[in-house]
Amino acid sequence: MVLRRTDFRESSRIVTCLTRTQGRVTALAKGAHRPDSPFLGRVDFLNELQATFGPDRGGLRLFVRAELVRERRALRAPARFLAASHLAQLCEFALPDGRPEPLVYDLLVGGLALLERCPEPAIGQVVLGLELRHLEHLGALPDLHHCAACGVRLDGGAYRHDGEPGLLCRRHARTPRTAVGVEVLDLLRQLQATSGRQWPQLALPVAARVAAPLPALWLAAATEQRSRLRALLFERG
Repeated sequence: MVLRRTDFRESSRIVTCLTRTQGRVTALAKGAHRPDSPFLGRVDFLNELQATFGPDRGGLRLFVRAELVRERRALRAPARFLAASHLAQLCEFALPDGRPEPLVYDLLVGGLALLERCPEPAIGQVVLGLELRHLEHLGALPDLHHCAACGVRLDGGAYRHDGEPGLLCRRHARTPRTAVGVEVLDLLRQLQATSGRQWPQLALPVAARVAAPLPALWLAAATEQRSRLRALLFERG
């Protein structure tokens, strides 16, 4: 999966790819700018390739071959492009150089397919569902059903503290605290418990943008990054 590309000298490009078997790979596509280049129209953002790379030479490999498997034209629409770019950034964080993470790569491929096909109004809830799956893989998704301090069920809503990811009951939520409404919890629980293919059809209790701040906090804690792309996406919603 092509993540980014930068020009190198007059006719070549340095391309960063996310792969299922080798993690993140950065490679030089020699002559990619030339009109007769076999890479022309292939090493574009989010294109899926069947690629062969040469050996690592100081952190940079050589693109030997790149066959186009899938070109995601549907993701060029503004809202879909924002969502897809955000998902690609998340997966890049979990796919370091040379270390395969097949589950993360599969999440990226499946997530992009969902974002291509889902109705535009459902993009926000699909993104939230993908974020919950990503947080689960990182081991950074708090328990959505039980208090992190005592284990009691959070049936009447929950609370959180700044700087602490877990959800708490009223008894264990010291002040200052922020309430997490029942509808927000219900939305996140539905997404967590539902197959990704069904996310676009879910009738959720509140709009995705209402629940979006909570996963944003968990992602920031797990990755030490805040996504401007994500903020723009939910501002549109």
